[in-house]
Amino acid sequence: MRDFSGKNVVVTGGAGGIGESSAEAFAKSGAAVTIMDWSQEALDAAMVRLSPHGDVRAVKVDVTDRAALEAAFAVLGEAGGTDILVATAAIVKTGHILDFDPDDWSRILEVNLTGTFHCCQFAGRQMLEKGKGRIITVSSVNGQIANTGRGAYSCTKGGVDMLTRLLAAELGDKGITANAVAPVPVDTPMVLQVHGPKDRAMWEAQIPAKRYAKPEEVAAAIQFLASDDAAYINGHILNVDGGFMASGVLVR
Repeated sequence: MRDFSGKNVVVTGGAGGIGESSAEAFAKSGAAVTIMDWSQEALDAAMVRLSPHGDVRAVKVDVTDRAALEAAFAVLGEAGGTDILVATAAIVKTGHILDFDPDDWSRILEVNLTGTFHCCQFAGRQMLEKGKGRIITVSSVNGQIANTGRGAYSCTKGGVDMLTRLLAAELGDKGITANAVAPVPVDTPMVLQVHGPKDRAMWEAQIPAKRYAKPEEVAAAIQFLASDDAAYINGHILNVDGGFMASGVLVR
């Protein structure tokens, strides 16, 4: 297990899925972890699960509320600032692009892309003061290829990839790295909301590993990118995909 003792880790979307698994992994590794999420109910439930594993705090904040987010990071700044940011907060809705509701489009962009930008900006400023830091965003293979029916989600994840590269380019000489993990569908509540049995069968037929990713597998990749072992990895989009992006038509 990696040692993150003395590190302050912020995980957005930390009350479930990849975010919660990442928070648990960092807490077990000695870090002081702050999870952020928009739902107090979800945060309360997550804290019951996470508290036994280490130093974990919860902050109710919506990543689209810039003023509230700035205030939350200001409190973190007074407590030592952010060493590692894991930006997982995201929402999804499927639909063909010609029929996609513009209101849904705007909301998904606001949460997935603009919300990630807000968090990276506030955390990045604190890292700049420290002269060191790690930013890990959560993207998706949907940001690299056009899987049909993914609507705004794919566009936001492509945007997250570019935001991550931009952060890497602008902050790389200041002791800060920015990388992304890009999974295939992960067994999380968000995915289960939009993937029925037919969707799962379709995806599993095209993933060489023939299964969805597990949240803890994505969290392990995130921990690696946050570690000193990854100090010279910057601006990279790490696919955690069971071989999906490496393959073409699979004949089983």
